[in-house]
Amino acid sequence: MSIDQKIKLLIESSTNQRKTEKYIKSYHFLFVKIEEMIKESKNLTIAIDGYSSSGKTTLAHYIENIFDANVFHMDDYFKSLKQDQTSTEFASNIDFDRLKKEIIKPLLKQEPIFYQSFDCKTQELSSLLKKEVKSVNIIEGAYSTHPLIEEIYDFKIFLKIGKIKQMIRIKKRNGLKKLKIFLNRWIPAEHAYFNHYSIEKTADIVIKV
Repeated sequence: MSIDQKIKLLIESSTNQRKTEKYIKSYHFLFVKIEEMIKESKNLTIAIDGYSSSGKTTLAHYIENIFDANVFHMDDYFKSLKQDQTSTEFASNIDFDRLKKEIIKPLLKQEPIFYQSFDCKTQELSSLLKKEVKSVNIIEGAYSTHPLIEEIYDFKIFLKIGKIKQMIRIKKRNGLKKLKIFLNRWIPAEHAYFNHYSIEKTADIVIKV
């Protein structure tokens, strides 16, 4: 099935066809690029890093549906408040040891993946989940292209968003109180990480939304 046929089926199955069609039109060039890479390589591991509220999860969702991909979220690898959050520079809130054990190593070995999701509200891990490795596997979220794990990727996507648009999205999604936390803590931390490791410059493609 061609990429355009896959996209047509996705649009037809959508509950909001106009919105889906508009989104896909904006990223059609990227989907074509991924299709070309799949033809050249048996297995493809993609990272989607970038600014808060730039649409990383949404893009991963579309790639997942078009290409029957696996998606793994960096949010599931937040450290709980009980864990030490000072060990890793620029990503002290990420449990890279668990990420490597549960996702990175199985992907490299092409073995079944057993992992746990993380609930930020309860600060608890889920019961064990299982996924088989697919031809396309995505890790999305801030810090997904950190040097500690970047060697696994075949294709690195970086999403940018303007400050005003970003603030509007965060306020709508998280509320005014959380927006202030993002502005004072999380966004500065992310930009320190982007700048220190030249994350945008080392991406294979940069998209401003």
